[in-house]
Amino acid sequence: MLTTEELERRWQSLTFTDDFIFSQVMHDESICRQVVELILDVQIGEIRYLSAQDEHKTDPDTMGIIMDVFLRDENRIINVEVQTGHRKELPKRSRYYQSVADASTTSTGSKYRNLPDNILIFICTFDPFLLGLPRYTFEFTCLETRHQLRLEDGALRIFLNTSAKALLDLDQKLQAFYHYLQEGTAESTLTKEISSKIRTLKNNSLARRHYMTLALKMADIRYDAFEEGFEQGREDGFQVGFQDGVAKGIEQGIEQGIEQGIEQGIKRGIEKGIEQGIECGAYQKALETAKSMLHNGISISLVVDCTKLPLETVEQLAKSL
Repeated sequence: MLTTEELERRWQSLTFTDDFIFSQVMHDESICRQVVELILDVQIGEIRYLSAQDEHKTDPDTMGIIMDVFLRDENRIINVEVQTGHRKELPKRSRYYQSVADASTTSTGSKYRNLPDNILIFICTFDPFLLGLPRYTFEFTCLETRHQLRLEDGALRIFLNTSAKALLDLDQKLQAFYHYLQEGTAESTLTKEISSKIRTLKNNSLARRHYMTLALKMADIRYDAFEEGFEQGREDGFQVGFQDGVAKGIEQGIEQGIEQGIEQGIKRGIEKGIEQGIECGAYQKALETAKSMLHNGISISLVVDCTKLPLETVEQLAKSL
């Protein structure tokens, strides 16, 4: 169980790359504009729409996504995400994010020629492609022309590797942004503004209470899931382990002894059973937490974000209350 002191330490140690802090700070239109323009190296127009941690989906039966920051000017839709893990999922995740952004912002009867440019930016605290580059930019090109022919469909994906050390090819202001994310040192006007915004946010009692409530709920889910999963896993693991042990012992031969096979099987089975039990317990606890949050009037999108349950499951729970 997290103590008040531990929660306070976590709150004070949060940085710009934490989901909660990132979405709160980037909801400031001035900071959001500066960050986006710095990364794209272009000026964007009047921001007509800006949201943080909002759900986007194309149909009630399709998988929805919660975008960290989503904005639109007269010519572009831009999604900015902060990413601290899950390297392998990024390419296909980026594809899905852009498709949902297009579909959820395009009205029936719209002309294809009127589609805005679709830009997706991932600010990663790791190297997503392991090549040491500080930035990876992708757009569709023709393989047969050795990438000389561009599709020019307006889609662009940018992945920043903020852990990169070789930054000399970057603009000085962008270098300062990287240094801030790496070391917390505010050297530029923008990073000083971000740092000031974070300090103000951490002194906001309402934001602090909101974060700690979410942190406690998630900690409770993990702790209770482990307790329940461990007990269930021990019981299930013994049965699975006994069966696996007998099979393993027969394979190894009578010489090695059925007893030895059972012991090895039990060990493997308990580990497997504990893992399965923890997953089962975590899911059941997540359902209970979701019901409680919905009962207390918390929005479906926030429940999905906190419990990591599928949107469809949370919507069904909401209908049953």
